Amino acid sequence: MTKTVKRKKRRVLKLQNLAFFMVLVSTLTFLFSSLFLRSYNNSLSTRKQELEAEIASIELQNDALNVEISQLTSTERVDEIAANSGLTRDQNNIITIASDDDGE
Repeated sequence: MTKTVKRKKRRVLKLQNLAFFMVLVSTLTFLFSSLFLRSYNNSLSTRKQELEAEIASIELQNDALNVEISQLTSTERVDEIAANSGLTRDQNNIITIASDDDGE
């Protein structure tokens, strides 16, 4: 009977060692992953802020270009340039083409 008791004690010790090893590995894994993920999250946050700033800058440029386009296509500007060149507008020669918004 003493031999059987010794075997059970060895198994208990092996099980405790295994449990301790698993706790140690999981703790080290947790620490490593938390440090890695924190730095990765910071880099992603920085990149997101850079992209948002770039988007805001491009949107501002787009708005400025839209204003410039609307100024360049105004009929008053075209009439002024034509008058400076000595051209006149003949209403009989003007044809208006309606465009469809369905992409055709």
